[in-house]
Amino acid sequence: MISIKRNNRGSEILTTPIIIAIGIMLVSSLIVLAVKILSPYIWYEKISATCLKYVFVMEEYGYLTNKEKSKLEKELLNQGFDSKYLRIDYTNKKQKYGSPIFLKISYNYKLELPLSDETFIPMVVSKESVSKI
Repeated sequence: MISIKRNNRGSEILTTPIIIAIGIMLVSSLIVLAVKILSPYIWYEKISATCLKYVFVMEEYGYLTNKEKSKLEKELLNQGFDSKYLRIDYTNKKQKYGSPIFLKISYNYKLELPLSDETFIPMVVSKESVSKI
C-alpha cells in the first residue's frame, strides 16, 4: 500500500506569525495596563516627598510663607500635576516655638483606563510638625 504524505508546511508558515503578533499585542496591552494602574502610587509618592520637604521649610520659618507657597505650587506643577485638581492647606501665620504646624496637599488623580470611564482617585497627604523658631 502506498501512503500519501501531505505537506501542511504552508499553513504553519501563515499561522505562526499571526499567533506571535497576537501574543505580542496581548503582552504589550497588559504592560501598559499595569503601568497605568501603578502610576497613582508613583504620583502619591511624589506628593508625599514634596510635602515632607516643605514641612521642614515650615519648621524653619514657623509657617509657610507666600514665597515658599508659590515655590511649592511651581514645583508640583513642574512634576506634572494639574493645578485645577490640586489643593494646598497649610499654617499661614507665624507660630511660636513648639506650636503645631501642618501642610496638607490634596490631589484628584485622573485615572484613564481603556474601555472605562474617567475615574478620579483622591490623594491626600497631610504632614504635621511643630515650629522650630
